[in-house]
Amino acid sequence: MTGVSKARPGPVLFVSSTGPTFRIDFSVEPVISLRHDTTAALRVARTVTDENAGTPVVSEEFSRLPDDDLLRIDVETFEFASQYLTRSEPGTTLIVPASFNTLAGRKGRRMLTEAFGARLKTGAMIELMEVDRGTPVSRLTEVGALVSSLCRGMLVRLSPGRDAAAPVRGYRPHGLTVEAAELGEGDSQVAAQLLAFAEQVKGAAPTLMVFGLPNDGFFAVAMVGGITHASAKPEESQARSAA
Repeated sequence: MTGVSKARPGPVLFVSSTGPTFRIDFSVEPVISLRHDTTAALRVARTVTDENAGTPVVSEEFSRLPDDDLLRIDVETFEFASQYLTRSEPGTTLIVPASFNTLAGRKGRRMLTEAFGARLKTGAMIELMEVDRGTPVSRLTEVGALVSSLCRGMLVRLSPGRDAAAPVRGYRPHGLTVEAAELGEGDSQVAAQLLAFAEQVKGAAPTLMVFGLPNDGFFAVAMVGGITHASAKPEESQARSAA
């Protein structure tokens, strides 16, 4: 792959280097500042589905994909996000997910800058994915500094669980994020796990974000826990935007 491919409407399909066909679906959801009850940014939400199995690729499987597959997914994400940002109002901030392995390499960072051009520095925040306990803090610090110098800001995605903040201990990013889908099933479990996550990461970054909540009724729970920004699932977000 020598660069970012031309934009294609609808889902993106590609054959993995390990055999399965993957489909990538994108949507954009507003990220609400809970303190001000206003839209602070937009976030690119992506779903990768194994077409052979008919099931979405969950986070623990995603992190085990070959680097070539992660790069392909990220490049398609860069393309979608850059095209969206191009059509957006000046001043729009777009949160864009990208794999740590992709942006740890010069090739991935070059593709990022080629896709966004000047809008990268003024309009894009990168959400660094696949950062876990096995990621050396020294390497995270190095990659974080490189990526932060290219864009408007950098966030790190964490997984909920015991000592959720462990992967960023010794490193302070602009913000930390968590995906609501990883918090469990059922309203009570999502709420309880969200509060537990917020308690574990308190003070680890100035901004704490939860993405993809079942609905905006959970925003009050997030705010109680000290979460600063939140988004609801795309269908809920679209309804809120139209209101």
